[in-house]
Amino acid sequence: MIGAVPQEPADEAALIAAQRQYYELRAPDHADVSRPSDRKSRGLMGSDLARRLILELDVAGDVLELACGSGAFTRELARSASSLTALDGSPSMLDLNEEVVGDETVEYLCADVFAWEPTRQFDFVFFGFWLSHVPPKRFDSFWSTVRSCLKPCGRVGFVDEDERAKSNEASISNEGTPTARRTLSDGRVFDIVKVFWNHGDLERRLQAKGWDARVRPVGETFLFGTATTPDR
Repeated sequence: MIGAVPQEPADEAALIAAQRQYYELRAPDHADVSRPSDRKSRGLMGSDLARRLILELDVAGDVLELACGSGAFTRELARSASSLTALDGSPSMLDLNEEVVGDETVEYLCADVFAWEPTRQFDFVFFGFWLSHVPPKRFDSFWSTVRSCLKPCGRVGFVDEDERAKSNEASISNEGTPTARRTLSDGRVFDIVKVFWNHGDLERRLQAKGWDARVRPVGETFLFGTATTPDR
């Protein structure tokens, strides 16, 4: 096993690059309970709760899932979407997602969320366990990207861990960017962006940007949010 050697503080661009590499390498073990956890405990959302939240969103029309990961939400979104585009920056995660979901109608797109620009608009945008990986300085630009993805009267839904999950992480700060230290099953260590939002603070932040947003805690460590476009 490779020793878990602490990393030196990294700037934001380096953190994002490390984050992308980490999830590419983590894909084979992701959500596999037979493999070691990459932190104190897994923090996974149960499939029943995930299904209930997606049903509550009443997803319809053309749907975009950003940072689609291993497919836990993709599978549920595909049940009601007229079309579903699943985007992720990790080719291995996309391969895993396609295998898990097994739906030939899903369109997969490999792209860096921070650099990607949409070529079409959607009725609904969803992201699960992604917002916490957006650095605070990129929060506004990320939500501008989300806005550019939406048709008039478009809607957004998201799920993430909230501040109650912070005790599950080895949290540090890299030059002002909240960061968590994750360990692969082979012992390699990566620092990734991890922002633990308070649901009220997040709701107010989005409302201040003009979104009609509602964010609430769910389960023991999660938050669930909805938003509609500022110009609806």
